[in-house]
Amino acid sequence: MAGKHRISRQYYEEPRGFCDGPPRLARERSISPRRFEGELSSRRDEIRRIRDDNQHLVDEIVGLRQAMSHLKEDLYSSSQAIPKLRAEKELESRELTQRNLKLEAELRSLEPHRQHALQLRSEAGTLQSLRQELTEKVQGLTKEVEHQNSEKQRIPAMVAERDGLRQELIRTRY
Repeated sequence: MAGKHRISRQYYEEPRGFCDGPPRLARERSISPRRFEGELSSRRDEIRRIRDDNQHLVDEIVGLRQAMSHLKEDLYSSSQAIPKLRAEKELESRELTQRNLKLEAELRSLEPHRQHALQLRSEAGTLQSLRQELTEKVQGLTKEVEHQNSEKQRIPAMVAERDGLRQELIRTRY
């Protein structure tokens, strides 16, 4: 930028290139038509190249704008999907928490039954050992009864023997 009361620098086709101050009057040079046409064609080629580059840039800009609009739509749909996903996950988490709480409450309600089952199991063990003892006693008593029965069967023979001895005693006394 030019300061106050300053003249901007301008480019002049002189050996020095830039200079300060107003342009000097250009010298009238005679330019040949061939040279003029060559310079004109090179400038046309350069203009065509710049125009083609500009067209490529415009095409890229249009493509980028279209891609950007598609990306914005995708971003918008993604941003809409994220809260839905969060809500679904939160709902699922709540359901799992509620199920967990129900299961814990059910487990707590079953605890007395568990204690009762453990008590019954220990009582069953006690009863099993008592049954074994009673079975052994019954077997002992059965053997004793068999012995008593065998003894009982010998009683009539013993009574007969006793009666025989008594009569013999009575005979020996008289």
